[in-house]
Amino acid sequence: MRLTILTMCALVAAGVFATMFLAIWSSRRDGLRPPSFRQTLAAEIVWTAIPCLMILAAAIPAVIAIYTQAGD
Repeated sequence: MRLTILTMCALVAAGVFATMFLAIWSSRRDGLRPPSFRQTLAAEIVWTAIPCLMILAAAIPAVIAIYTQAGD
């Protein structure tokens, strides 16, 4: 159980750093043109939904474990 949660956290951290690096790299200035930032409603919903689903995926096994231990 702990290893699963640790693996999920490591994957999230790696994904966040990779995405942040790519965003910074793709929006850096040339000196000739301003950086382009694209924000759409669909992107905002996806960027909000993914962490929420990941938290739920981690919380459900934790709640089950707590109720299992409380029953002892």
